[in-house]
Amino acid sequence: MDLVILAALFVATLFVLFKVFELRAIPLLPAIVVNYATAFVCGLVISRPWAAGDLSLLWTPSLLLSFLFISVFYLTGFSAQRAGVAPTTVASKMSLVLTVLFSVLVFKERQGPLGWAGIVLALVGVVLSSWGGDGRARGSAWLLPVLLFFGNAAIDIGINVTQRTRTTPLTEAVFPTVVFGFAGVLGLVWVYVRREQKAFSDPRTWIGGVVLGAVNYGSLYFVVKALANSGLPSSSVFPLMNIGVILFGSVASMALFKERPRPVHLAGIAASVLALLLIMSAQA
Repeated sequence: MDLVILAALFVATLFVLFKVFELRAIPLLPAIVVNYATAFVCGLVISRPWAAGDLSLLWTPSLLLSFLFISVFYLTGFSAQRAGVAPTTVASKMSLVLTVLFSVLVFKERQGPLGWAGIVLALVGVVLSSWGGDGRARGSAWLLPVLLFFGNAAIDIGINVTQRTRTTPLTEAVFPTVVFGFAGVLGLVWVYVRREQKAFSDPRTWIGGVVLGAVNYGSLYFVVKALANSGLPSSSVFPLMNIGVILFGSVASMALFKERPRPVHLAGIAASVLALLLIMSAQA
């Protein structure tokens, strides 16, 4: 359980840092590249890939996940700045719905009536949490959390499948390091394509990127560890972790950035938490 709580804290902190980037005018994409370089270095220090044995099974899934990571990570930062921390956090973490469905269909994990009720309620929570106060979707601010819903689902499923089928006790800690290494290379290419390399001369890019990278490494490290060592099935790990992320992220947005969710957003947060509790209860 401690691993699940740590994973939730680290993931929620990512959303808060993205909002700080906006307030401090930190260039988003270059800072994300520094973030991945930092996370890669953290991995080298902690996991020591050279001592983990054969890593050949990790190359392909890590490359695919690295593409998803940097794309969704950039989108997460953009959404946190434009749509707000609370709706971004909720929509991102409610990708659990698709993750649970995948576990049911592919890994044959069972879902009872409570689980299915939670999945339906989760969809309601995503819509409410990203809906404008005038009763209409807020253009791109509504679209961003929806895109994150599917993008994060792809990442969670990819991590779950890789952890189940490609990692060993020796390589599970190396897995995040390999993903971050590939993501850093892809990000560097992206920066040069967009001609944003001048941002690397700004100290804020490096400071923000280093802090983000340390937190980012911790988030994936504890997610993988929780899946492998918490003693809980993935269909329980993800609900428990996402409850914590939604609560931590929403409270932080109100306490630190004075975001005041509209009643419809609060209803979405409440529906999301209730949905996750239902899914968790179904696994008990």
